[in-house]
Amino acid sequence: MRRYFNTEGWCAPERHYMVSLKDRLEKIKRLYVDKGKYFTINRGRQYGKTTTLRALAKYLKEDYVVFSMDFQLMSTACFADEQTFVIKFIQYIKELYFEQTEVRENIAPDTLNRLLSLKEGGDELQGEHCYSREQRLSMDMLFRALSGICRMVKKPIVMIIDEVDSASNSQVFLDFLAMLRGYYLSREEKPIFHSVIFAGVYDVKNLKRKYRPEEAHRYNSPWNIAAVFDMGMSFSACQIQMMLREYEADNYTGMDVKKVADEIYQYTSGYPYLVSAICKSMDERLPEGDKYKRIAEVWTKEGVSEAVKLLQKEKIPLFDSMVRQLDMYKDLRGLIEEMIYQGKKIPFSPDTEAINIGVMFGFLKEKDGQVIMANRIFEMRMLNMFIAEEALRSDAFRRSFGYVCQVGISDIDKNVSRC
Repeated sequence: MRRYFNTEGWCAPERHYMVSLKDRLEKIKRLYVDKGKYFTINRGRQYGKTTTLRALAKYLKEDYVVFSMDFQLMSTACFADEQTFVIKFIQYIKELYFEQTEVRENIAPDTLNRLLSLKEGGDELQGEHCYSREQRLSMDMLFRALSGICRMVKKPIVMIIDEVDSASNSQVFLDFLAMLRGYYLSREEKPIFHSVIFAGVYDVKNLKRKYRPEEAHRYNSPWNIAAVFDMGMSFSACQIQMMLREYEADNYTGMDVKKVADEIYQYTSGYPYLVSAICKSMDERLPEGDKYKRIAEVWTKEGVSEAVKLLQKEKIPLFDSMVRQLDMYKDLRGLIEEMIYQGKKIPFSPDTEAINIGVMFGFLKEKDGQVIMANRIFEMRMLNMFIAEEALRSDAFRRSFGYVCQVGISDIDKNVSRC
């Protein structure tokens, strides 16, 4: 099958042109997993988090038992209460056990059966016997059973959970985090997962603020044991070059790989989705138009510019999410308007909430002590939006103002003529 540039979901090297993740995976394993760190990979939407986690789960299997989970596959009802969450979580572990040979080979059946017995008891008690069910199923019982598995497992267990944002409005998940924290602090006496990795847009430390926005709870986190994950996940110009060389080896376009890669990087600063979107447009859309007679004309600086123009006109989930987040976080929107619409210079401060949120979403970054836009494409898109909104407001105001003046002169109050 011919490989292609993917912008829909996670990437696989056998199907898609993508940047090599080998160095990144080795670094995550050496600096975080091997040291038993608990941490969160939080980056903007479509930043390659799921692709990285899937590759990492395979990479770790030689040395660890990996519980790889996705909270997106658990419905909102799964987080409705503690007992329901415990049952659904155990069911997920059971499926991993029977689906993955590596898990079965390293976990003792009797320790798994102790965990499954909780679920079986919960299943039997669902319905009328709610009081007994509440007495028998709880988060602490789940963790005692998990601790038993971790005590007897042949290789240390690494738990990976993707899309933790799906649980962000759940008190049950906060209780789950608190229990993880307690066992982490006592893991010399009560064995638990060797390493825990969460991934999502929001930093898990911010979820309590999102669930309970009152000032008193904004900075109290049940996830304050987490190591800081400061590894870059953007593509470098050199990495884009390597990806384009693979494409060139298959397609013989005659492009100047370095020049094209550098131009893509200038627009995207290596934001993974934007890199793939530009390349996909140059591979699939531009050759179908009338502007370029030969494929060699597409893979040029001019072709990159044309692909960026097409991207700016598209309504895609990444940009829809951007608009929603600017509407939700008014201080962030105001800060960005001052930067790109008014040209204001703003010192970088990680203690400023609007700046922190902008960095978390991937809109902003720091350079030489100043806050700057993360890439030119976001800057262009937001600036166009601000200009269009301002034009609409101005036109609407002018029409409304003119109408009031005309009505005032003729019918209401001659003094309005001073308009």
